[in-house]
Order: sequence, then C-alpha cells, then structure tokens
Amino acid sequence: MKSFNLLLVLLAGLPALIAQDATPNTQVGNFIFTIPAGWNPVEKGDTTFIFAPAPPPGTNTFIALSSNGLEGDLQNSFSQLWTGFKKSYRILQGGQPIPLHSRNGYDSFYAAATAADQSGRRWSVFVLGAQYRKRIQTVMFMSNVPPGSMLSAYEKTFQTFLASVRFGDALPGSPAAPPASAPVEERSLNLPPGALEGIYVGFGLGGGGRAGVKRLHFNPDGWVVKDVPQEGMIGFDFTAYRNDRNTNRSWVGRYRVDGEQISIVWQDYPDNRQFIKRNEKSASPGIDVYIPMCRCTGKKFSGKYNWGLITSGQYLQFFPDGTFIDHGVLDQMLVPNPYYDHPRTQRGKYSIQSQTMIFTFADGRRGMRTFYAPKAQESEPVFSWIGLGWHDLYEEHYQSQP
Repeated sequence: MKSFNLLLVLLAGLPALIAQDATPNTQVGNFIFTIPAGWNPVEKGDTTFIFAPAPPPGTNTFIALSSNGLEGDLQNSFSQLWTGFKKSYRILQGGQPIPLHSRNGYDSFYAAATAADQSGRRWSVFVLGAQYRKRIQTVMFMSNVPPGSMLSAYEKTFQTFLASVRFGDALPGSPAAPPASAPVEERSLNLPPGALEGIYVGFGLGGGGRAGVKRLHFNPDGWVVKDVPQEGMIGFDFTAYRNDRNTNRSWVGRYRVDGEQISIVWQDYPDNRQFIKRNEKSASPGIDVYIPMCRCTGKKFSGKYNWGLITSGQYLQFFPDGTFIDHGVLDQMLVPNPYYDHPRTQRGKYSIQSQTMIFTFADGRRGMRTFYAPKAQESEPVFSWIGLGWHDLYEEHYQSQP
C-alpha cells in the first residue's frame, strides 16, 4: 500500500510538474530531455534506458524511452501498449489510463500502478504515451526498490525528468544542445595536516608477482576505500558508500599520513597494517607508490589514447575544442551495447565534471565514466595516460618508466 501511495503523490503533482520550465540538453530520436545527474544512459536496441545510480543490492530502477507508430489514434495506441505490459505483469493496484494535455505541447495518456512480475517481485510503475506526429513516444519508470526514502528520491528525480521532456525532429549527425550553464568548478579543500582527498593511483603486486593498477579513494575524515565507481562520480556519497552494509569490509579502511608514507588498516584485518608511499609531484605511479589524480573540472586536453594493444586500432582521440573521435572503444566500454562485437567509429563532445567524463555523441546519446589523470599534468595540454572507469588508456607517445 505504501508503494502505491508514493505513486499517488507522483500523480497528484503531474500536471504542474509537466508545466515547469525545465531546460532540456539531450536529444535521442524525437525525445528531448535532461538526463538526471548521476543516472547512466544505455542503448539497448531501439530503447534508451537511463539507470539510477547506487541501486540497493538486488534492485533495479530505470527510465525507458521508446517510440512506435500509432495504431489508430493515441488512446487506442496507449491501450494496446498498456495491455501488452499487463500480459507480463500482474497489476496489484492502480493502472487506470488517464488523459493529459501537457503545456510542453503534447497530448498523452498515462497510467501508474503497483505490479508484480512473474517471480512475484513488486514494482512501482509509471507509463506515459505521448503523441508526436504519427508516433507514440513512450516514457516508462520502473523500480523494485522497497517503499521508503530511496524509492521516494528516485520518484522525485523522475518527476523532474518528466518535466523536462519535449519532442522534436531527430537530428542525426548533429550535436545535442549544450547544457543551460557550464558546470561549476569544484574548489580544492583546505586540508588539515595529515589529511588526503580524492583518487590516488599506484601499482600493487598480485598473484604470480604481476603488477596491476590499484586505485584508492581518500576522504579527509581519515577513511579510505579501494577503487572507484565505474559509471561516474557525479552524486557519489563517500560516507554512504563506506557505511553501506553491502560494501566489502576488505575495501574500507582507516589511514594515517606520516610524511610521504601512508599506513592503512583495512576493516577485515585490523591486526595488520599496510604501508604505501605517496608522490604528490609525479605523473608516474610505482609499486606501492601512489600519485594523486586531478579533479579536472572543465579541463580540455589533446592526445590519442590507445585502448589495449596499439595494433588493435582502438583508441580515443581528444581535441582542445572539447570534441573527440572514438575508434571502437566506447561501444565496448559503455556496456551493455548492441555494437559490442562490432565497435564503431563515432564523434562527439566531451566534458569533465566531478571526476566524471561525459560523452555526448553526435546523435545525442550520452555516456559517462569516472575520469582520472595525473594531477602533476593538470595544466599541460596532454596527459601521459588517463583512466576511464576501471580502464587505463595510454597516450600514443607514452613510454613506460624503467
């Protein structure tokens, strides 16, 4: 019952929300909208999914956008759409189609319900079908997060997203509209003595004595966690992550700084202390030697950065005007992807915000990955190497240090 009450709150404010002046900055097909901060867009066939960040384990929350030809008029088309949904899900509460005319310039029908899938899991569902010319544009929100503050937060985000949705002619080959305003540069913290902040990268020895890249994320409060989110750092809550009961305790620790030496006690092994070193001025990490990564908000840079072996022909090339060329990399990095086995050459624009690189492709699609690069090279036009998610790409002229 609580889940359905949350949907009723969504419905009560829907006409006013859709009337809000929310400036869209992304176009996919005939959809024009603003992607919520931290949410990750993924293309699956003819449908664009926008996944919520940090879902509780075992749950999924997403927005889905798709388009089809009208079957008769809008009411009949929505009825067929909703009937098809009910063949796969059992409606527990709600589900009555309701007409709506939006001040954003379109007619639509929508339905909200609590539904159960074939395994018995309960979902909060909202489906809107809008008419654009001779097509029905479908916006769907689904979440199986239990009723509570997180589901409420996801639904409020969806309300804001829905308020931004408009429809217009698809413009393949042209860039998406620019954001309404440039991102605000994050100011560096005035750190107290002995405190570290941000991502540091070094090498560690693994099985068989092989060296591998290690990422540590330090917080000024004396806590450190291993690795970083792959999808992006926008909206990342360090404290919530380390306190989450599902976060591996071997990945959470306390640190202490003594000059260039850092000692760490990981929570799964409190009787043991790990010692590493830091080099704040270097662009080259070493075995148990960690270097800081730049925030790089607003940074524009150059260079051809290889993905794997040079002979693969897969690389990303960045230009100081904020554009990039992707030679078969992002189709295999932004997964799931229907072009994974046959990656394409694509163009677009890039921007960096909150240690996140946002790729806006020429057809309006967007993708994000956590971005990091040596802080020692932040003011230079080319980095020796960069990190995207959990992958490291090396500039074509990079030479490994002996």
